[in-house]
Amino acid sequence: MTSDPLQSVLDAVRAELGDPATWGAPVEMRDSLALCALNSAHSLRANSTSVRNLLRRYRAHRAAAGADPEKDSGPDLVAAMDAAGGPESFALAVLQNRTPLPGTRQARSVGIYEALMNLHDLGITTAAQLRERHEERDVRRAWVRVKGLGPQSWDYLCMNAGVGSLTKPDVMVRRFLTRAVGETVRSARATQLVTDAARELGVEVRALDRAIWLHMSPTGTENTEKVPS
Repeated sequence: MTSDPLQSVLDAVRAELGDPATWGAPVEMRDSLALCALNSAHSLRANSTSVRNLLRRYRAHRAAAGADPEKDSGPDLVAAMDAAGGPESFALAVLQNRTPLPGTRQARSVGIYEALMNLHDLGITTAAQLRERHEERDVRRAWVRVKGLGPQSWDYLCMNAGVGSLTKPDVMVRRFLTRAVGETVRSARATQLVTDAARELGVEVRALDRAIWLHMSPTGTENTEKVPS
């Protein structure tokens, strides 16, 4: 391990990622809690191509129904699932993706449905409300208590909604940090290192997270981009 891990991370960021002005802004879904939820849950242990295709199918489905998916609330997604016969049917007929949440046998749509209902019970139905109340313990717990969803998917949900102070320390981010500091970096420490490095660089935490992820990703692409239907 280097004597100053944070400095090692800063050195690696500057050497490998370049000027923050060239990184580009994180892609947001700040007006659609539905898209935030779909992207967060389906990104867990999944490749970016499959998630982009899934989001494209959802957008096309909602547009065909005369709705604007970019403004869909949590209840809008729940209603779309109900109209399809429930979250299981929705997963197959609309998303064409029945992969289970990690550590479970249930479709990701089932977990999303439960989590959105939990948030609804607390008065959280839009991405704007999530941004305003994401630091509340009960709001966070409404999402992470669903089996198969956890802290990483919660952080990504909030990042998609426009919260700039969070990182999702997934395998790509941890791999970059581990290489920089010379020893295995686990999630809690990764969060601290990315947060501290972002502060030193004068950038949003999620902006640094995204830049690292894109740099380490084999494809160099994200799940959140709009794909024309």
